Amino acid sequence: MIPTTIGVALVVFVIFHAAPGDPATVMMGGGGTGELSDSSDVQGRIDRFKRKHGLDRALLVQFLDYIGPVNLGRDGVGWLSSPYTERTVRKEKVDGTQVVLGTPNPIDYLPGTERLERDRLEEARAVLLDGEAGEGAWNDATRVLSEAGSRGLPAILQSLFEVRDQSNVEGGAVDRILGALSKATDFRLAKGTTPANRVDQAFGWYYTKGGGDRVPNTGERPWGGLLAGELGKEMQGERPIGPELWKRIQVSLPLSLISVILAYLMAIPLGIFSVRHHGSRTDGLITIGLFVLFAIPTFWAGLMLMQVFGKTMLDWLPVLGLRDKDADRMAFWPRQWDLIKHCILPIVTLTYGSLAYLSRQMRAGMMEVVRQDYIRTARAKGLSEEVVIYKHALRNSMIPVITLLASILPVLIGGSVIVEQVFEVPGMGRYAFDGLVKRDFNILMATTILVGIMTQLGILLSDITYSLVDPRIRHE
Repeated sequence: MIPTTIGVALVVFVIFHAAPGDPATVMMGGGGTGELSDSSDVQGRIDRFKRKHGLDRALLVQFLDYIGPVNLGRDGVGWLSSPYTERTVRKEKVDGTQVVLGTPNPIDYLPGTERLERDRLEEARAVLLDGEAGEGAWNDATRVLSEAGSRGLPAILQSLFEVRDQSNVEGGAVDRILGALSKATDFRLAKGTTPANRVDQAFGWYYTKGGGDRVPNTGERPWGGLLAGELGKEMQGERPIGPELWKRIQVSLPLSLISVILAYLMAIPLGIFSVRHHGSRTDGLITIGLFVLFAIPTFWAGLMLMQVFGKTMLDWLPVLGLRDKDADRMAFWPRQWDLIKHCILPIVTLTYGSLAYLSRQMRAGMMEVVRQDYIRTARAKGLSEEVVIYKHALRNSMIPVITLLASILPVLIGGSVIVEQVFEVPGMGRYAFDGLVKRDFNILMATTILVGIMTQLGILLSDITYSLVDPRIRHE
């Protein structure tokens, strides 16, 4: 089951990254198409989002980081480094000299930079941007930035970014900042270029030779990932996914469990009745009715139930959510009755399709068993039809129905996307659908892996139950 679960995670991971769009563009209002403005501000915000959630790393690293148990993120094991940014650089000739030009975007301070040092660097870069500070102040600011070494680079590059992003490319400010960069590093500028091109050269150097592409991890949290019991946080809501999953399961599990129990309680007697009255008009009517139920789309049935029992017609039952807006002010028993009324229509919608399918499976299994020789022998011995059916035939005919446990457990935990959307039930199915709309990688991985685990547990439970129902089956 462990390698199968990892395989499920790999398949979902590949499909997610092969699909168009990404969480960053959805966050910026680009929907699932990834079509956004190319302005520096928009691209900078997308870049920060990707950095924050590790989406700028290689796909293999992202997958291994999600699986764990070693944390490969920026706060993970310190003997690894992570891409600190993802930039576009290009080579062009400037005044006959080939240089690397980089796209200017916001620069964050390196991990481990103390707060006091950040404040000192911020003051220094503000002085360089101030055209009236004076030569002495500019020299002192340059000295502060150059003495900071690599920790001062974000302040210098951020100053260049602000000058470039505001279309304020006056030579004075640009030259002062580039002078500080040249003193702090081995950056050398091609001569005879415009101020805007000088800024591009600085960023091109930073993202190729200046260390802006990779940064050592901090080592604060060396363990993490799925094998370490972590499901991460929502990419946009920042809520931990584990507690949110548990809250959703508490909604989906009771609804689905009740619907499955009701389906079995009605399907098994219906299957037995159809076999005992095989070929009769009643059997034909039951068969037609069940096939009609099975053919009705779930969303249409839910909408029709809402129309009939909601305020538009009978006004017998509430149709949205699980509680009334004033439920918190109700006494205990009225609040429970309100919850029951809200659950009736979702449970009916979840039950009718399973009822039709299970009853057909029960009927088919029973029909095969009653044709066996030992059933004819039991009847020849003079046993009553009730004893033949319920004592000799029933247990052996349960095998096809037990097999369905493998598909029932995922439904219990995963809920129904359609039913929960129609009735606005805050369950697992709706949570997974919301994660899909938002392209939230962590939500999709967590919900899909959970359903995969439940499927495997269902198969295991089916195998164990076989030996309990049929003494001829043993697992050794």
